[in-house]
Amino acid sequence: MRAWEENLEALRIYKSIHGNLKVSTTFKVKMGDVEWPEKLWGKKLGYSVGTLRKQEETMDPERREILDAMGFIWDAVQANWEKNLLALETYKAIHGNLLVKTTFVVPDQDPAWPKATWNMKLGYLVASCRRIKDSLPPKIRDDLNTMGFVWKVMDKGTGPAPPPRFSIAKQNQILEIVQNQYKLQDHTRFTTLPNPFKVPSSSEWPQHLQGYSVDVSRFRRAYRLGLLDASIVATLDEMRFVWDDSQHQWRFLMKALEIFKKIYGHVNVHQGFEVPEEDPEWPNYLWGMKLGTRVGTIRFGHTKLTLEKRQELEKMNFIWDANELHRNVILLALKTYKEIYENLSVPSKFVVPSDAPEWPPELAGMKLGAVYHHLRVRRATMSDELKKRLEEFGFEWIDKS
Repeated sequence: MRAWEENLEALRIYKSIHGNLKVSTTFKVKMGDVEWPEKLWGKKLGYSVGTLRKQEETMDPERREILDAMGFIWDAVQANWEKNLLALETYKAIHGNLLVKTTFVVPDQDPAWPKATWNMKLGYLVASCRRIKDSLPPKIRDDLNTMGFVWKVMDKGTGPAPPPRFSIAKQNQILEIVQNQYKLQDHTRFTTLPNPFKVPSSSEWPQHLQGYSVDVSRFRRAYRLGLLDASIVATLDEMRFVWDDSQHQWRFLMKALEIFKKIYGHVNVHQGFEVPEEDPEWPNYLWGMKLGTRVGTIRFGHTKLTLEKRQELEKMNFIWDANELHRNVILLALKTYKEIYENLSVPSKFVVPSDAPEWPPELAGMKLGAVYHHLRVRRATMSDELKKRLEEFGFEWIDKS
């Protein structure tokens, strides 16, 4: 009974920190981690989760219901794969592609990467996926294709790829696919396809197109080289087909930042922020966008920007210094706490509520209690400027007796 209760407590804390229960098999609570109670320091939670999964068929139904309600993931493959996808999505957001070197390891403690992916041997994972492509589950292959995964990398020294040639018949087939996509989507601002794109086998698509694959990048390259039929290009232009995906993604980002600023009054987007689904304040083509990740890759210098793009961001009062942003968020949270509770004695487990109107929405879910404790611990190494700002709020470094 004691082990069960300890596991439940650990899972709840893990979820409050990471937002999910995708616990890796090697996960162990670090010694001295202030986000965890001392009694759980050193706990091999990944091992405990593996044991719980093995007990799925024999476990007491009430316990199984408790775990289900928490969002426990019984399938270890699914849990690990979702973390892999998160790492690949982040790599693509930073580098603009999925050409991951075999030796690439996700950097430790890098705030541009989700914490769950730190130290992941992503290059080895990508190489493994290429090697066992034919034996991968169809769902995983589809996920990778949707992201634009590169299954075969051209050998060094083979020279540039030959010009992409598309027969008129193939061009018309791609045109028909784009026309159908245009009809299916619920907006008319633009039309695009993921790369590569495989027509799904569903009733929404004409049967003769189902299963057809399009190398969208190659098709766009043919356009840039002037190798496509002019009348087909004109028809695609009428549907606002996206020829330059890089520029398209930048416009997406700027549109999202404009809306974020309109709602919150600033563009200090925290890393975990995703555009909410079904929210009328946001256009539907932005729903689900990982805006925090995108902004993080810019702020931490992983995305190269032209002077014009930097100027666009600066006009919005974009904060380039991650430390300054972090400091501003902490000060806003403490200021709000004091306005509500008339003191700064923040309980160690206090988390900013998600739907409380008195709290700025961008602070929802912030573990302010852990932050408060951490600030006290690192007083000796803190900048004089931050110390001064905290003391202006009436911050107390030690508890009054």
